[in-house]
Amino acid sequence: MSVWLLCALLSSLVCQTEQDGHTLSINEVNVYAETDTPDYGTWVLNVEWRDEFSENNESREVSYEVQVYYTEQMLSVHNETVHVTPDNTTHHHWKWTSPIPLQCTSHSVKLRRRDQDHTGEWTPLYTYKGQDLNASKLVVYPREHVFMVGSNITFCCIFKTVPLPGSKFEIFISNRTYITKPVHYPTPSKESYDTFCDDKGGGSTGSSVFIGYPPDDQNLACMTRDLSSVECHWNRGRNTFLGLDKETIYTLNGGVCDVKSSDFGKCVLPAVPKQVTNWTLIAKNPLGVKTLTDTADPTHRVWLRAPSKVSHTAYARNVTLLWSWNVKKYTLFPMICQVKWMLNGSSYNETFNGLGLSSVVLVDLQPVANYTVQVRCGSDEHFYRWSDWSEITEFSTKEDIPEALDVWIQYFEQNAYVLWKPLTQQQSHGRITEYNLTRGQRREIIDKTQLCYKITPGNERSDQKITVSAKNSAGLSPPSTIIVPGYPDNEVDISRINNRNGGLEMAWDRYFNSTCGYVVEWFPTYNERQCAVEWKKISECDHAARCTWEQQDGFEPGVKYSVSVYSCIDDKPMLLQRSEGYAIEQRPSGTVQKLRGKQNGRNLELSWDEVPLHQQNGFIKGYMVTTFHYDSKTPIHRSWTEGPTIILTLDPGSYIFNVSALTSGGAGDNATLRMDIEDNIERMIVATVVGCSATALVFSIITVLCYRKRKWLKQLLYPDIPEPKLAGKWNSKGFYCPQMTEGYMKCEIQEVHNAERAATAESLHGLDLIRSNSTVFPAQHSYQNMYKSPVLYPPLWPCAEKLTSIVENPSYSMSIEPVDVAQIFELTLEMEDGYVPAPNCVQKNVVVKDSSGYKPQSTLPTNV
Repeated sequence: MSVWLLCALLSSLVCQTEQDGHTLSINEVNVYAETDTPDYGTWVLNVEWRDEFSENNESREVSYEVQVYYTEQMLSVHNETVHVTPDNTTHHHWKWTSPIPLQCTSHSVKLRRRDQDHTGEWTPLYTYKGQDLNASKLVVYPREHVFMVGSNITFCCIFKTVPLPGSKFEIFISNRTYITKPVHYPTPSKESYDTFCDDKGGGSTGSSVFIGYPPDDQNLACMTRDLSSVECHWNRGRNTFLGLDKETIYTLNGGVCDVKSSDFGKCVLPAVPKQVTNWTLIAKNPLGVKTLTDTADPTHRVWLRAPSKVSHTAYARNVTLLWSWNVKKYTLFPMICQVKWMLNGSSYNETFNGLGLSSVVLVDLQPVANYTVQVRCGSDEHFYRWSDWSEITEFSTKEDIPEALDVWIQYFEQNAYVLWKPLTQQQSHGRITEYNLTRGQRREIIDKTQLCYKITPGNERSDQKITVSAKNSAGLSPPSTIIVPGYPDNEVDISRINNRNGGLEMAWDRYFNSTCGYVVEWFPTYNERQCAVEWKKISECDHAARCTWEQQDGFEPGVKYSVSVYSCIDDKPMLLQRSEGYAIEQRPSGTVQKLRGKQNGRNLELSWDEVPLHQQNGFIKGYMVTTFHYDSKTPIHRSWTEGPTIILTLDPGSYIFNVSALTSGGAGDNATLRMDIEDNIERMIVATVVGCSATALVFSIITVLCYRKRKWLKQLLYPDIPEPKLAGKWNSKGFYCPQMTEGYMKCEIQEVHNAERAATAESLHGLDLIRSNSTVFPAQHSYQNMYKSPVLYPPLWPCAEKLTSIVENPSYSMSIEPVDVAQIFELTLEMEDGYVPAPNCVQKNVVVKDSSGYKPQSTLPTNV
């Protein structure tokens, strides 16, 4: 009874637990790696489980939490919630890609179920064992593995001990496993990238990885080439950089293809089904798979092979080509063939068709010409593409009779000449051996090097018929005929021709009587050689009532050409129009001739002759005259004139004149003339006489007037100067200065006496003897007793600057110390009429003696 109760209690507990969601419904959990080569490294971890609870909750949304750990350290490395779509499936599968190979260390996984109401318990840990648990040697993962360009790879090393210091394996994830930081590989390489691992125990190992691309093949196309098998071709695309056992493997419709290393792939299937067929190409390497498909009826895709052994049989204007086929089924196959031949760099082609075509004939070829030829063919019923070209075949055609000559005539120095143009290689159809000329009943053989024939004048004065033919090994060319007029008409007005872009052009009215078109001839106007003429025949006018001609090549710059237009009437030419001009004008190569000058007063007339016609090199537009002084290189005047004369007005002197002719091409060289411009002699004489007469008349008038007014002029210009007078009677002894010693003048004072009255201060008014800051003698009677009469110094005008006077008195024994007179004595003598002469003074040192011989030391200014 107790056992039953215990069982009932446990059963009730289990039911309650299931209702609370705590029952563990996840079972049959399986953890494994995805690849079968764990020794080289694998990254994808697979987890499978079965959920019994899902069978009773089909409509409920269910999710599972999955956690991944590094087992040894129980380090969580990934946590994810997996949502499961409600269905009848009870088995679930989840994948996870590890950042490191799973072999590096053991990985453990646990799960739990979650629905809308409940969260289940975690399952036990399920472990995928790593190689670090029982590794017996040093090993690195991954190794011998292939990665995409741009990958970041983390390497791990399983050590027996510990890594060496400084090793790139620096991150510890288990007791024996270390990993590197992610290593980036941005570029591919045909060689492997190596990584090495060393430990302290002396062990060393390494790992090699390969960096490349997955297959990138494109454009699969299948066709038949021999009508017995199918060939499929495709573009190999980008280089994968993977070789040996890692290179791309190709299969076509399940069969392996042996593909050589090239830019294009090829695979052959043995049968040719006559119906629409699918072809599938699979390209696979360790990094990926590329699938290409094509669909077609192979009988609509026939790509023939190139013809072989092309031969020929050549004639003058045609050739027969033959070739063979290496494929027997081609003999009854409807095909179209294209033949390409080349002549002198120009290419031509023509197509032919037929069953098993193997020969064609080419016509309208050039005689005596070297050709190259190639052939290719394709399907005529369902054209797909051309075959490859056959090998190049060369052949030469035979000679044929030449073409008709282009004949013309020229009149030169009263003689007529028949001319013809040399035949080109395409026109001669062989090698010209001679020319046959017929004149009336006479036939002449002309050497092959001659291109003109002089018509010897005869008795006949009428028109002459001339025929010319060229000859080669095949025979004579058709005859070319021309009528030589007995009286050529050359009387037409000559106009100026138009030039454009280095060429000449001409236009004329249509001549309706013309029966064989027109001929335009041109030649250098001043040509001195016979047969030097070019011509062009024009069969019809380009307009209804107007004809034009234009020639761009063959004209020399600076050469004048004569161009004539003839109308052809029954092989007889008639001159219609003639013009002259330059295709390209240049500066004159010559100078003006006979430069001369003629003086008329101040006017100078320069004249000259034109530049010689053959040296003008263009139409003369005018002349430039430059004037220089004889001794100067700088022009003083430039003049322009259209004619060969000019009048210049110049001053007398020597001049140099430069004259140059101008065309549209520029100015020619200078012609130089030196001339002296002189005054007119008669005008010079008249001017001299008139000038001298006028001067003499004016001088006479001035002389008469001056004589009659001489007193007035004397009083105005030179008045009389009165003599000075002194009051009373004076002794005129004055100063006596015999010499000058050491800058001092040594003088003696002679006695000066006034007979009427003694000199007093009042009688000396007007004599300013004292200046400020001067030392003078007082005017006392004792001074008057020193001399018989007072001493009057000569006038000392402002020239004196310092006066030192030492006067020795004979009646005294005492010495008078020198007195410095710093000012200048100005003595003005009162004249009778008040005139005071202005003396010239020079400051000098004067020693004065009185009558007793005493020499007072003084410094006086003296008159000079």
